[in-house]
Amino acid sequence: MPDPFAVLRERLLRAGVRPRTVSRYVSELREHLDDLTLEFEAEGFPTEEARQRAYSRLGSIDTLAMPMISDRRFHSWAARTPWAVFVLAPIVGYGLIVALLTLALVSVVLPGAAPGWFGMAGRAAGHFSSLVLPVIAAWLLAFTALRQRSRPLWPLLGIVLTIAVATMTQLQIQAPGNTIAGEIAVALAVPSATQLTALLLAAFAPLLLLHKSSLAKS
Repeated sequence: MPDPFAVLRERLLRAGVRPRTVSRYVSELREHLDDLTLEFEAEGFPTEEARQRAYSRLGSIDTLAMPMISDRRFHSWAARTPWAVFVLAPIVGYGLIVALLTLALVSVVLPGAAPGWFGMAGRAAGHFSSLVLPVIAAWLLAFTALRQRSRPLWPLLGIVLTIAVATMTQLQIQAPGNTIAGEIAVALAVPSATQLTALLLAAFAPLLLLHKSSLAKS
């Protein structure tokens, strides 16, 4: 017999209830079930029958799930505004991180001079923002969607758009030399097909996880 609380947990998560709220609610129900079981055992019922009576006293899965599902206060932001969590937030977050990287590089440059490691740091920051960061974002979006049992449409759209923005964003670093001035700039360019393909391939695993999740729900 499947664990009724495991079934209830899945029902609540798929309905959009916050995972932390679900865990707390199920934990409280388990404790209440144990208390009821002890009460029935004290009345002389065998352990198995006492457990069944305790389940009956708690109510059906539908009865237990309805208060949490009907009250939107218990729902996660991913369920209430998936477009903001899975599309807007990662794109804005990506832009903020690129801006912070740029400011960090600017802060170590003196007028007409830069540390010896500046060129290497600039190249590392450029590779991180254009190759590593969008893949991290893809995994985070997939993890969030799977944890909250979200429908895959918005997470998939967020992954693809974040990767597209990353391929259009170029962090341009030029260390100052004897005859040239240094430059730190963020530019938008036509997406590179090679970079776009490489990032989509790197994000294939989270995309596949979301696809399998979609098939499991259908």
